[in-house]
Amino acid sequence: MSEHENGDDGAKNDGRKLFIGGLSWETKDQGLKDYFGKYGEVEAVNIKTDPNTGRSRGFCFLVFKEASAVDAVMEAGNHVIDGKKVDPKKAKARTGKIFVGGLKPEITNEDITAYFSEFGTIVDTAIPMDKMKNERKGFCFITFEEEAVAKKLIATPKQTIKGIEVDVKKA
Repeated sequence: MSEHENGDDGAKNDGRKLFIGGLSWETKDQGLKDYFGKYGEVEAVNIKTDPNTGRSRGFCFLVFKEASAVDAVMEAGNHVIDGKKVDPKKAKARTGKIFVGGLKPEITNEDITAYFSEFGTIVDTAIPMDKMKNERKGFCFITFEEEAVAKKLIATPKQTIKGIEVDVKKA
């Protein structure tokens, strides 16, 4: 069975969490709560969005009150929400998260995403901002759908983005 990582919220994974891929761009939290509510009480929905555009990235994490609801979803077969077949999978606790340091201002957020998405599917990018200077700090965190991608990147601690060397470490 394919499993997907927990997301970036640090929630304990006790079998109550689903990764749902293939969402329509129009799907909202309430629509997911309404649809999956027939399998059990939904505690939380976290649709992942692009940090620059605010647009859905087509997947989310959903937490049920009871783990039995996750099993019911998995046993139910195909799921169609907002006219699109979605792909729910049990979330797993292990994340494929890396720290990227040494980011210079000439490396844009888009450059970071474009570079690292070549290695695998990115499920979250956290790019901290210095609120006093109103500019990006010199580091970020990237979470991949597959832990193996992060392990592969960590094996090469020096990466080059737009001719600039950056540091890659386990987050």
